[in-house]
Order: sequence, then C-alpha cells, then structure tokens
Amino acid sequence: MSKIRQKKKRGAKIRFKDVSNPWQRYRSQLGVSQATLAHDLGVTQVAISGYECRIRKPLPRIAQAFIALATARKIRMSFEEIYG
Repeated sequence: MSKIRQKKKRGAKIRFKDVSNPWQRYRSQLGVSQATLAHDLGVTQVAISGYECRIRKPLPRIAQAFIALATARKIRMSFEEIYG
C-alpha cells in the first residue's frame, strides 16, 4: 500500500480511546477546536494547549466552566478526570 493511501483522510474523526489526555478527549467529543474552547472558557488557545500537553493545570474555575460546558451538551466528566 502506498504512503498516500496509508495517511488518514482529512477531517477523519479521532477515536476517543486513542486520546489519553482528558482535555483532548472531551474537546474532541465536544467537536470544537482549541481556539473555540478557549473562547468559550475565557482563556487563551495557548492555555488550552498547555492543559492538553500537561504543561499547565487549569484553575478550578476554568475546570468548572469546562465541566458545565460539557454537561450542557450531555457529556459527563468530573474534576478527578480533569486533574487526574
């Protein structure tokens, strides 16, 4: 099989079990970009990237806002998952 055929198709969905970081997993489930999530939470895209790369930990109020956003879209998450 050629390398071209082996590449993922553009716009292919991420399988949730392949994403180990909860910020990435839940953002993917919400179907939003880092920039969109950052805008919705009132932080920068760089902050979201830091949470996903585990360089930064979110403030509790940011984590609560993320949980509220997910809950509004019927996605269950907890503080333990975000900080775990």
